[in-house]
Amino acid sequence: MFAWIIEGDGHRPMLRFEDGRTGIPVNLRLLSRREFLELLGRRVEVRSQLSPDHYTVRFAGADEPRTA
Repeated sequence: MFAWIIEGDGHRPMLRFEDGRTGIPVNLRLLSRREFLELLGRRVEVRSQLSPDHYTVRFAGADEPRTA
């Protein structure tokens, strides 16, 4: 399953799925607002669902140090 990084209320990193649902990526390691802005719109692979709204993700097609 894939989703895209978007910005939610309060400038929070969120996921938007193809069907319009949203979720929270729990394992992004962002150190600054600039890092977050560089990730907006990036496609991520959803690796697991930890709860109804919380997901672990990995950047599609690459080994990214910002994911757990």
